[in-house]
Amino acid sequence: MNDSDFKEVFSELSVLGRSVEEKMYEFLLKDIHTDFTDLVKWQTATGGKRLRPALTLLFARAFGASDKNLESRSAAAGIELIHTYSLILDDIIDRGDLRRGKKTTRAEFGDEFAILAAIIYREAIYEAAKSTGEYFTDTIDVYSKAIRQLTEGERLDILFEQKDDRENEYFQSNRYIDVTLADYLQMIKGKTAALLAAACKLGAMVAGASLDEQASAEKYGQAAGIAFQIADDYLDIFSTADTFGKVIYKDIIEQKLGNFVIVHALRLLDSNDANILKRYLTDQGISDEERISKSFPLIEKSKVKEFVMSEAQKWADEAKMNIATLDFEDKTMLKLLEQVADFSVKRAF
Repeated sequence: MNDSDFKEVFSELSVLGRSVEEKMYEFLLKDIHTDFTDLVKWQTATGGKRLRPALTLLFARAFGASDKNLESRSAAAGIELIHTYSLILDDIIDRGDLRRGKKTTRAEFGDEFAILAAIIYREAIYEAAKSTGEYFTDTIDVYSKAIRQLTEGERLDILFEQKDDRENEYFQSNRYIDVTLADYLQMIKGKTAALLAAACKLGAMVAGASLDEQASAEKYGQAAGIAFQIADDYLDIFSTADTFGKVIYKDIIEQKLGNFVIVHALRLLDSNDANILKRYLTDQGISDEERISKSFPLIEKSKVKEFVMSEAQKWADEAKMNIATLDFEDKTMLKLLEQVADFSVKRAF
C-alpha cells in the first residue's frame, strides 16, 4: 500500500465517517436542555477518524445498500455513539485531560457533568437502534454485546495498571502482577476489537447479508481491530504528541502493563533487563519523567519495534483473509476493505 493509496483510503474513510454526524447529533440532542447542548456535543465535536461508522457503511455498500440508506446510517451513527460514550468514561477512569489534541469532556466540564453527558450518549444509542426499523431487535443485541465486551475490556485494562492510587479493595485484590500475551489479547478483543467487529457485522446485517456473511464481516472487524490497537500501542510509546493527538507515554505514566509494546519488550529482553524494566514500570517511588527516561531505552534495546510491525500486519492479513471469499454485490469493496485493514497498521509505521 503506497502513500497515494493510503491518503485515498484515509480520505474515503473520513468522508464516510463524517457523513453520519448529522444523525449522531439528531439522536444526541433529542429533548435536552439548550444549556446542556454544548457539553453533550463536546466529545463528538472533537472529531476523530470515524473509522467505525465508515466500516458499517462500507459493509452495507458491499452487500448492496446505499450509504444514504436510513438503516445503515442509523446503525453507523449508533456505533460511533458507543465509541464516543466509551471515550468519555475512559477519560474519567484514567483522569485523561487530552484527546485528539483537545481537552476531554471531563477536563473541560468536570467529572460530574461528563458522567451526565455519558448517560445522554447511552440513551442516544437506543434511539439509533430504533431508527434501524426492522433490524431494531438485532441491532440492540449487537450494541448490547459490544458494550458488555467493551466494559470487560476496560475492567481488564484497569487491572493491568500497577499504580497504587486506586485504593479500593476490588482493584487491590484482582490486579494483575504480570500480563501475558493471552491476557493482552483478551483485554483488547473487548476494549477495541469488539466495537470494530460490531460495526462490520451491522453493516452486513442491515444490507440483508446472510448469517455466515455477517460472521465473516464480524471476524474481519475483530482482526482489524487488534491490528489497529497494536498500532495505537506503538504510537503511545514511539510517537510524538503532535502526530498522536493524545498524551504520549500514557501507558508508561499510568504504569499499565497491558500495552503490546511493553508485553513483548519484557518478553524479548534477557531476564536481567526485563526485571529492571518491570521495576521501572512498577516502582511507586519515582516520578513520571524518570519512569519514562529509564524505561524507554530498555524498550528500544529489546528491538521490539520490528516485531510489533510484523505482528500488526499479521492481524491485518487475517482480517483480509476473512473476507477474501465473500460474494460482494459491490465488487470494488473487496479491495477497499483490504486497504482499510492495511491502513490500520500503516498509520503507525
